[in-house]
Amino acid sequence: MISFVKKLLIRAICVVLVGYTSTKADAQETITSSSIAEIQSPKNHIFFVGYSHSPTSYIFLGKTSYSSSQRASIGYISPYTHRISGGFLNFSARLHFIVEYTYSKRDTGGSLDTIRGWSLDPFGLSSTVQLNKKTHLRNTIYGGFTIMPYTFPTDKGRRLNFNFELQSTIEQALGKHYVLSFGGAFHHISNAQTGEQNPGIDSIYILLRLSYLID
Repeated sequence: MISFVKKLLIRAICVVLVGYTSTKADAQETITSSSIAEIQSPKNHIFFVGYSHSPTSYIFLGKTSYSSSQRASIGYISPYTHRISGGFLNFSARLHFIVEYTYSKRDTGGSLDTIRGWSLDPFGLSSTVQLNKKTHLRNTIYGGFTIMPYTFPTDKGRRLNFNFELQSTIEQALGKHYVLSFGGAFHHISNAQTGEQNPGIDSIYILLRLSYLID
């Protein structure tokens, strides 16, 4: 199982990197200063709501197994595109409401406990690859923090934890203003060695998102 998750994470990282540099090498070669200016001009402000679910956790960077979670989220993707290392990236931010986080608590012999909290990911970089006229592949990296009502996921952990996520979604346009997205993500949460214990959690999320575009 560990080798499977490692392979899955490596593939996710590769997908993100491919999305950032764009798979259309020929198009990059013909980019002119005028076309770059056009790409960097504002297009659409994107506001979205989403739901994500992880049925179980995996031992990769974290140490806590048998954990599942559900999240509801709201977020924003900036229309301003920035060119970095040959790729074109958009800034993104989101807020998660942790509907339910069930995890194995080592303080009580591995029995399951359930907690609710919230996460803020203010540091997001997003890139898209056009598959056809109405369909895109969006790859995103998020970083932020999570606040829990009590120490998590052990009594010697912390209420404040840090997280990062690699995600890839397929976006399908529904008319002029709406976009439906479906995909997956690798998510890691831990206290970054700031607590007495740091038994982080690794999760694979299934994502469903509805976006609204504003000119």
